[in-house]
Amino acid sequence: MKKLIFFVIAVFPASLAAQNYPSLNQGDMQNMMQKMQEMQQCMESIDQSQLNRLQSRSEQFKREIDTLCGEGKRDKAQKLAMNFAKEIGNDPSMKKMQECSKIAQGAMPNMMQEFEEKDYSQHHVCDE
Repeated sequence: MKKLIFFVIAVFPASLAAQNYPSLNQGDMQNMMQKMQEMQQCMESIDQSQLNRLQSRSEQFKREIDTLCGEGKRDKAQKLAMNFAKEIGNDPSMKKMQECSKIAQGAMPNMMQEFEEKDYSQHHVCDE
């Protein structure tokens, strides 16, 4: 987690400069760096054991979906995927991560897209 945050903080300013944003001044850069540090502190407050639990659960979920899809049980796979999406969406660690990401959005309002719930009724988990 720390490596990812460090990478974003280290690489992002260089990528902005490479894109030649004329309106990015020293004050904007300082504000962005402050917001990224706030985001890092926020992310560090998330319980790593909970994130590890979510990762394990996600890997287990993927295996279950792959098995169901391989067996031709598409309806069951789709129902499981929808239930898992609700489970993850209600998880306190995921909610905290979303809060932390909003801090970064404040630093880069036009560069990060806000999470939007999408309508997956026309998509099937086995076709992904």
